[in-house]
Amino acid sequence: MGEERISLELLGARVVALTADVRDLQVRFGALEQRFGALEQRFSVVETRLGAIEHRLGALEERMTRMLALLVRVAERVDGGRPD
Repeated sequence: MGEERISLELLGARVVALTADVRDLQVRFGALEQRFGALEQRFSVVETRLGAIEHRLGALEERMTRMLALLVRVAERVDGGRPD
């Protein structure tokens, strides 16, 4: 480095500036972390709702399957007496 010298005042000022920058970044990242946490919570709620909808649709599908089976049996009995 040769003849270059850094004064303690300059070094102190740079450390103070860097410390302020780091604190600012910590605040910003903290805010981002809170936003991502809120988004994660919303996605969890949506996932729960979609799971409930999927469960309901599965129950409806089961009911429809049973109803169709019943209708097929009724139709077979009604058509059973007729010749082809």
